[in-house]
Amino acid sequence: MKQVKMANNLHILILAAGKGTRMSSDTPKVMHTLAGIPMIDHVIAKAKLLRPFQISIMINKSLSGLKKKYPDVQMLLQEPQLGTGHAVQIFQKKNKLDNNSKLIVLYGDNPLIDLHDLKNMNEQLFKNDVVIMGFQPKINTGYGIVVENKGKVLKIVEFKDASAIQKKIKTCNSGIMAFSSKALKLVSQIKNNNAKKEFYLTDIVKLSKKYNHKIKLINAKDVKTALGINDMYELGVAETIMQNQLRKKAMKGGVQMIAPETVFLSKDTIFGKNVKIEPYVVIASKVKIGNDVVIHSFSHIEGAIIKNKVSIGPYARIRPGTVLENNSKIGNFVETKNSIINKNSKINHLSYVGDTTIEEDVNIGAGTITCNYDGVKKNKTLIKKGSFIGSNSSLVAPVTVGKNSIIGAGSVITKDVPDNTLALTRAKQKKVKLNKKKK
Repeated sequence: MKQVKMANNLHILILAAGKGTRMSSDTPKVMHTLAGIPMIDHVIAKAKLLRPFQISIMINKSLSGLKKKYPDVQMLLQEPQLGTGHAVQIFQKKNKLDNNSKLIVLYGDNPLIDLHDLKNMNEQLFKNDVVIMGFQPKINTGYGIVVENKGKVLKIVEFKDASAIQKKIKTCNSGIMAFSSKALKLVSQIKNNNAKKEFYLTDIVKLSKKYNHKIKLINAKDVKTALGINDMYELGVAETIMQNQLRKKAMKGGVQMIAPETVFLSKDTIFGKNVKIEPYVVIASKVKIGNDVVIHSFSHIEGAIIKNKVSIGPYARIRPGTVLENNSKIGNFVETKNSIINKNSKINHLSYVGDTTIEEDVNIGAGTITCNYDGVKKNKTLIKKGSFIGSNSSLVAPVTVGKNSIIGAGSVITKDVPDNTLALTRAKQKKVKLNKKKK
């Protein structure tokens, strides 16, 4: 969709102060990951695409760490949490809004929100004072209900406060709302006369009716995009939805997936051209993949840069800090971490390479281990161009293997090896004749 340039008088407030007790987790609800990144990151990313004057997040004490992560976002503390209307009251006290200001209220647990809907809401504010995003789920599991009469919104009733007749109404309130400055002036009049003794932002609809403000109900483009996440089951449902979206986007962009339902991607994954992914592959966060790459089955990749004409797996684990240069190869049951594997170099099978730089045209034999941790700190290994590491070798870091050198199979290398050198450490083979007794 073509991006519409928005006026810079738009404010966006993301509500994230709820404790999320239904998640049954010590992790704050909005920090649970969806497609590899915290769910609130998805909301912030969508909000930024509207290019607002300011984004604010309403947090509780457990989310104080967000200040460092998002230095360009205003953090507001809501303690205690007395409802959505209370949150907007706090926002108003901290921000001076002029008569042209507009506000869109989003939720940190609404990561599937669609950009098309947000743009529509913002555009509707040019001719309305209150814009409500509604949706019609098959079953209302607790969402507020939008009460209408002849196409005009009368009020929004919280599910717990709704009558039996009102609970039969199909249109639900997603919670996402937008306000003109005229409507925002009514927030101070919201009362807490309800079952939960909270200040509901939705009560602004009744107040706006009283002052003859214009109210607009729009329906979400897709019911799934309006769904909030309140427990682990709903997080799993959202993960399925987002994975399907990411797979579709990748395949439409030219990525071949043999069994797409078995491939799991991160929201920030970047693909080049002519990439082939076999079944049962996980690509976690911060991965960039170049052109003509093949990822074989049962491989896991995270925090890595994969350049062109690279082959990975099967059963490979590529950990953060790995860079696989052009035409390199990582084979089956190989693990790499914080290492650079340069052009034309191969680690074909059954090896661990950590904190290592492997230069061009190096062959790493089966069972090779870089012993990078001495119990106190991580140490570096350097394997220079054209070297050959024999099978079942251990390179005890810090250590350097020179150019065009060979490490004999079964060696434990503890000292630097010069260029053009054969190095091996091997106990002398003994032969002892066995005296076999006849039965």
